[in-house]
Amino acid sequence: MNLLLPATILLLGGLVKGLNGFGYAVVSTTLLTTVMPAQQAVATMIIPLILANIQLLSQATVQEIKACIQRFAPYLITSIAGVLAGTLLIDTIPQKLLAKTIGLLTLLFVASKIDPISDLFHTGLEFCAENPKIEPLLGLLSGTVFGTSNIGVPFIAYFQQIGLEKKKFATMIALTVLLTSAIRIPLSAYLGMYSGPQNIIISALLAIPGLAGVYTGEKLSEKLPDRHIYRASLLLMTVIGFKLLGTF
Repeated sequence: MNLLLPATILLLGGLVKGLNGFGYAVVSTTLLTTVMPAQQAVATMIIPLILANIQLLSQATVQEIKACIQRFAPYLITSIAGVLAGTLLIDTIPQKLLAKTIGLLTLLFVASKIDPISDLFHTGLEFCAENPKIEPLLGLLSGTVFGTSNIGVPFIAYFQQIGLEKKKFATMIALTVLLTSAIRIPLSAYLGMYSGPQNIIISALLAIPGLAGVYTGEKLSEKLPDRHIYRASLLLMTVIGFKLLGTF
């Protein structure tokens, strides 16, 4: 495999993440899907996602991590179950259908950021936040979406809605992604999604330009207007989403 194009894609995804705090998995996975089979694209991003969140989790204390696990244990457990189901589901979904599904989820992510459509998402999330008994079901659904597409928007949306303070929010996102992603590597390898052991090594190597992109994006975000960055990122995701749907 020529690594130049995938490396450039992860660099771009990391750049988007560094600029506005989201979009690494969405941009990288959807763009990879345009140059390789959807199953392989999803698998390729697992290790880069893990490495990108290790540093984030390392900023939390052991006590903070324990507190988060105790509070959100049902959500984390069902999220892991959902990821397992989603990863197994990938093996049964035709490649073209999986690519279109990722494209649709990407467009839904963009829609969730735009008024007045975002109000509908907000109302639904508010209902879920006010009913803790729904939390395990949300974990299952969120994990299934993440397992099939690498799109962790449901995780982010829920933790934002319940009003976690910034540090605890970052800890929960990193913890959720790490716990749910770690089990995906052996399972994906078993299912043949890496198309050979060498692609596991390639996946690890591609994490390097991704991390470089995040670092560069964080530096650039200090100099560029937030509004322009935000709009450009959403526009990029919109174009990618429609491309995967076969609109053009």
